[in-house]
Parts: sequence; C-alpha cells; structure tokens
Amino acid sequence: MADTYSWVVENEYKGNGKTERWILQQQMFAEYENPNRRTATRGSSMEKIWQETVHYKITAGQRMRFEKAQRRAIERERLVNEEIRRIEARLRIKREDERRKIAEERRKTQEAQKERDRRNRLKAEKTVLEAWREYEERWHKLLSSSEALAFSSIPWPVVPTPGKAEDIKPQAVVSFLFSHLHSEKSTQKERLRRAQLRWHPDRFQRVLARVKDEDKGKVEEAVGIVARCLNDIKL
Repeated sequence: MADTYSWVVENEYKGNGKTERWILQQQMFAEYENPNRRTATRGSSMEKIWQETVHYKITAGQRMRFEKAQRRAIERERLVNEEIRRIEARLRIKREDERRKIAEERRKTQEAQKERDRRNRLKAEKTVLEAWREYEERWHKLLSSSEALAFSSIPWPVVPTPGKAEDIKPQAVVSFLFSHLHSEKSTQKERLRRAQLRWHPDRFQRVLARVKDEDKGKVEEAVGIVARCLNDIKL
C-alpha cells in the first residue's frame, strides 16, 4: 500500500515544475541514504511530501490569483486615472473656452460702449457748436433790428434754449460760454469780458426796452441770473 502511495506521489510530480521535482528528489535521496528508516518512515514521509505539495500548490495558486487580481486592480486604476485626466482636460478646455467667450463678450461690450460714448460726444460737440453759431447770429440780428421781442427771442447763453428764467443755471452758462469747442482764438478773460459787457443789466436796458410788457419781468429776471453768474467767475 505504501509502495502504491509512493508511486502515486511520484507520478503526481512528473511533468511538474523544477521545484516540485527537486522536492521529490530530496525526499527519495534521504530515504536512500538511510535504508533502516526507509521502510518505517516511508509512509509518513510520503504523506508529508503530499501535504507539503498540496500546500505549495494552494499557496502558489493563491499567489497567482493574488498577483492576477493585483494586476487587474492596477490596470483598473490606470484606466480610471486616464479617464480622470481626460475629464479634467475636457473641463479645462471648456473653462478656457468659457473664459475666452466671456472676455470676448466683455471686449465687445466695452467697444460698443466706447463707440456710443464717442458718438454721444460728437453729437454733444456738434450741438454746442451749432448752438454757439446760432447764439452769435441771433445776437447780431437782434442788435441790427428794431422788432418787438419776447422771452424766446433773446439768445440765452445756455443749451438747450430755456423756456423760463428758472431754466437758466449758472453751471450751464459757464459750460456754454467757456467751451473749448468755440472761440479758440480768445482767452478765457477775453470771453468773460465780452459776456459781461453783453449781459450787464445797465447795458441790456436798450434790449429790454423792446421786450413785450408781458415778458419784461421774465427777461429782466433771467438777465440778472446771467449777470450774477458772470460776476462770480474768478479767472
């Protein structure tokens, strides 16, 4: 029975790896060197070999399964990391596109606002220039005629044309008379002196005499506002 068991064990090792063959050879060599123990211990020795072999196979199998599982885990981790990098790259590109879009929209908005400001400035400058030309022309016509005058007939030094005395504000008078858009050849003092002579209440009496009675009070009040504004200017 022991010989049969030994034969099974020996054949079990045939064709296996070098390590397994080496284990069998060592056990057989030990029995050969000690013939007295060969018969007595052959059964127990071969059983031990069998147990060790089974344990080795189980351990090797477990190690192989562990290594295989470990390789799969590493591969899964690699794939996950690659996917994370791809997602991060897409998000980065998306954020950059959004930033560029926002920057482009901001730039367009700023350019549009600059263009509106430029047009408004040109329009305001044109309005002031036209108002100044009309102001001087109306004064020339007023002094060269003898027609009766109304409040609206007086070329007031403000933009837009006032409808009553309360519409004439000192700041509007200063902005109109001292604008850099007209009278470039005249100094500030020359402009002020010319305006003071034109709007001085005593000198204005000649014009006031031609104003209709119903508008005399309004015209006189408005002239006083302009005159006081000019007297308050310090250059």
